[in-house]
Amino acid sequence: MSTQPQGQKAAQSGDDGGMADILTQMVQGLGETVRREVEDLRSELTERAAGGAKGAALLTGAGAAGTVALAAAASLPLMALRRVLPGWVIASLIAGGAGTGAFVLARRGLSELAEAAPVDADRIKDAAREAVRSIP
Repeated sequence: MSTQPQGQKAAQSGDDGGMADILTQMVQGLGETVRREVEDLRSELTERAAGGAKGAALLTGAGAAGTVALAAAASLPLMALRRVLPGWVIASLIAGGAGTGAFVLARRGLSELAEAAPVDADRIKDAAREAVRSIP
């Protein structure tokens, strides 16, 4: 009887070693699977980034070509006006129109900024006065 329990203990410890090997293999397999998935994701993201960069480059080229087309189309009325008006009048009209457009856009932009972040003018004036008074 004393030999059976020892044999059973040996079999059990052998089973424990087998279980440890199985668990080790499972953990290693899981680690390998995770590594493969990470590599697959990395390569997929690299491909997507390359595709995105190519798309951005194509859009930039399209924007440049569109700008050239717009400039060419805008020059047609100028060419027609040149037959009727001297060059300095055309330049003055264009400068005046562009200046007016810039003024209107700047004014609207400043009003939008003022609504988004109102400025307390009195507080700024008081802070400036205090700064001037603090000068020795």
